[in-house]
Amino acid sequence: MTDTTAATQRDALLLRVVRKLANSRELTLFILVLVLAGVMAAVYPNNFPTASNMRAVLLNLAPVGILVCGMMLLMIAGTFDLSCGSTLALAGVWAGVVASPNWLGYGPYAGMLAGLVVGGIAGLINGLIVTRIGINALIATLGTLTIFRGLTYVTAGTGVTPISDEFAAFGRVADPLLRIQSLFWVMLVIALGGGWLIARTRFFRQYYFIGGNPRAAQLSGIRVDRLILIGFVIMGVLAGLSGALYAARLNSAVVNAGVGIELKVITATVLGGASLKGGEGTIFGGIMGVLFIALVENAMIINSVGVFWQGIVVGLVLLFAVSLDRFKTPGRG
Repeated sequence: MTDTTAATQRDALLLRVVRKLANSRELTLFILVLVLAGVMAAVYPNNFPTASNMRAVLLNLAPVGILVCGMMLLMIAGTFDLSCGSTLALAGVWAGVVASPNWLGYGPYAGMLAGLVVGGIAGLINGLIVTRIGINALIATLGTLTIFRGLTYVTAGTGVTPISDEFAAFGRVADPLLRIQSLFWVMLVIALGGGWLIARTRFFRQYYFIGGNPRAAQLSGIRVDRLILIGFVIMGVLAGLSGALYAARLNSAVVNAGVGIELKVITATVLGGASLKGGEGTIFGGIMGVLFIALVENAMIINSVGVFWQGIVVGLVLLFAVSLDRFKTPGRG
């Protein structure tokens, strides 16, 4: 065997491996998570693999993970929502306003309901703009991003602090065994339920057809605009839930909550297998993407990397995730 033949075979093997990883984002992320966790545990045995640090990682990824479940559904359908961070903040503030005795004082359950309703209304507005008026989702949600953020400041100024101990219990109750607060467990339930619904139910499987070929889906009898509208409402409700629980965890509804979170959400979603063209992705892949980003951020914090550099790294991860599409097996995606 000549050196040229051996080199050709090595290149072919490397290309097959890269394509295998590109075609299975879940496998790629699983390997990356294991490698990153192993390296950090070996280099920082006293800081990284501790129970308190792992709890912090899981709690920090929970709000993003809830949003990723909604964003994955939209991106499977070939669209997205850039206003999810502003919706999170607006819903959290309204939850605090309704629940706090110093404001409306209707109690903790009314506050949580208010967060969900505000999030749902925000999602409905986005959906109507995209499906009824026909404005591109990029422009529509970029506009509502600023509108919802402005409404957040108009509603509560500097925020609602504190809200109430009863409302805080929604976000601070921890299980007796692992002592992880409820925000993570809510995310896990949504991820498991959403993953099953998208993979197994006829209704949600239609989103793959819409993302793959909207025109063909329309001709086959699928009500494309109606389903996309529902997708935006689901995204809004999940953003409202995330915002209300985040406010409960802090016992404070801050107006700058969720600033820049849309970048993390979209990065995790694309990293988890969603395609910008639509028709691809799984909830499990999105959650794995969130976990990978959370571990990367945790590693940078342990290494005292500045917050601005952290944003640069998240942006590079997004570019890496999108570039993987180049190596997919022809005919897939």
